[in-house]
Amino acid sequence: MRFVFVLIWLVVSCLSYAQEKRFLRKELSFTTDNDAFLLKKKDAYYTNGFYVQYRFADTTTTRKKVHALEIGQMIFTPLSKKEIITDIDRPYCGYLFTRYSQTIASKNDAVFQWHGTLGVIGSASLAEKLQNEYHKLLGFLRFKGWEYQVRNAIGLDAGISYAFTAFSFNDLFKIVPVAQANIGTTFTNTRIGMILSAGSFENNNSSILFNTRVNNGTLIPKKKTEIFLYAYPSITYQAYNATLQGGLLYKGAGAVLADPKPFVLEQRYGIAYAEERISTKLELIYQSKETDRQNRSQVYGSIQIGYRMF
Repeated sequence: MRFVFVLIWLVVSCLSYAQEKRFLRKELSFTTDNDAFLLKKKDAYYTNGFYVQYRFADTTTTRKKVHALEIGQMIFTPLSKKEIITDIDRPYCGYLFTRYSQTIASKNDAVFQWHGTLGVIGSASLAEKLQNEYHKLLGFLRFKGWEYQVRNAIGLDAGISYAFTAFSFNDLFKIVPVAQANIGTTFTNTRIGMILSAGSFENNNSSILFNTRVNNGTLIPKKKTEIFLYAYPSITYQAYNATLQGGLLYKGAGAVLADPKPFVLEQRYGIAYAEERISTKLELIYQSKETDRQNRSQVYGSIQIGYRMF
């Protein structure tokens, strides 16, 4: 009899393990932003961003929870490449950071996220060196005014966001309001916007739209694939932006700085595709001037590729 119980336990354990194995709990993704994707002759403002994200679903709770670790770098430059102070219409700045975030999904299709970020601006961000290297590699002219970049400062920031489906029509179209707030020594701002999606998409708690396709078996994606178009208009109120104003606690000397415009408008247009293991998003982003000194608004592209695993 004891042998029978042991055999049953082994069979149940193996079945449970096999069931757990099929859940794709982890994801590694890469995101890159650049105005060069649009084949523009001008290279300016938010000129490059690169991010690596690792996500995994929590197995200790029945409520879906996604943990994420991220390393990223952002590079900002003026419109002109000349070494003339009066031509610097947007401060030179690099921002290198690491971030931990947690996304909590609910059954009513709402998504709540919070994050904490530790970063550095200035030459310590390695932005100047990186930009000069890839401009040399691609044959682009180098920016000559990096000596006037924002000075080194460490930043500590935190933020929250909340999104929910306000309207849905036959799983073919939905409207998702989004609210965000950030506070810290690098960025202090609030943003409100609305995502309009059309196509074949998952619930927010299992969608590439919010990078929540990883799962531990509590909320499994219902569809084998997602493919949809989306638009995301938003408005941001800037209370502080260290990439423009320098460090909140230390600004140093010799940098060309600028005051932020209180409100920045942004429009994102994208297409998203996801299957069992692979996800990708392509976006076109328009953003109004971040500071009155800017000669023009900016447009750039974004590419994200993710791969999920056991």
